[in-house]
Amino acid sequence: MDFSNKYALTRHTKAVNVLAMSMDGTLLLTGGNDSQIVIWSLVSSEMIQEIFTPAAGYISAITWIHINNHSKASFAFGASDGNIQVYERSNDALFEFQSITISHSGAVESLAWDPVHQRLASAAGGRPHVWNLTTNKTLVSITSQSKKQPYVARTVHFYDNGASLLVSFLESGEIFCYSIEPWDLKWCKKVQGRIGNTVLEGNFLLVSNLKDGVDKYTVPALQRVQSYSHVILHNVPLQISVARQAGLIFVGGQLAHRNWSDQIIPVTSHEGQAGCTIITGSCFNGHSSVKVWEEGESMSTEDDVMPPSPSAGVLPTLQLV
Repeated sequence: MDFSNKYALTRHTKAVNVLAMSMDGTLLLTGGNDSQIVIWSLVSSEMIQEIFTPAAGYISAITWIHINNHSKASFAFGASDGNIQVYERSNDALFEFQSITISHSGAVESLAWDPVHQRLASAAGGRPHVWNLTTNKTLVSITSQSKKQPYVARTVHFYDNGASLLVSFLESGEIFCYSIEPWDLKWCKKVQGRIGNTVLEGNFLLVSNLKDGVDKYTVPALQRVQSYSHVILHNVPLQISVARQAGLIFVGGQLAHRNWSDQIIPVTSHEGQAGCTIITGSCFNGHSSVKVWEEGESMSTEDDVMPPSPSAGVLPTLQLV
């Protein structure tokens, strides 16, 4: 399956770190090292709003908050100052600040939303936290202080219909599983190698291994059942996205052309009636871009750019089986 670049979204002045598409695929959140959150319409390809938060530092995690089909659109983001901020859409279609929570001592590495119990999970400073979202959009911690790990907590995922939380750690390759009520460590197991990023897909955990691709593990046994290989030129955590209906995995990567290279780290995807849409974020020579890709024949509009060789690396599309 081929994907062509539909258009580019340009506003960020530094590297784009995080992407999040709304459930209906009409809105996109982007955040980066320029301390900006940009909200885009994927229907008109226009910028809706720009939120500048210089005191927060760089934007390191973001997630949509979906309560029900009748609630206003909301989102939460974490930054390098360790705090979490919540925004909600107002009647004039712009998003307004609702709350800020002093949550962690280091940069927020990951956020996850549980629509079943209306909870938010976060990870930073070697520790996870779970928060209840109140009616006035403030966050209240419901977890006791877990033991701080001497490793970077890369991702958090709600598991078992929101009853448990999975936390992955970069250097150790460990996955911790906590029960939420009561808060307690259920088990701790290791994958083979380190953990760059993870995606929970049903009872399978996809792990970017920072070496040669993506490994697929069963949960909770954490047995590796399949591997998807792709070229990794630089040892950086690459994000993963899954298009379940199309049976595809999308992974960040490196795109090299002659004397320049473009690093794609954040990637997300959405499946709708029109097919699969992919969003990628990158930074080259200080100029960042967010690109929207859709199913169709691949094409190049730059005559002076040569196609990359297989060893140069592109955004890998892997078959999910």
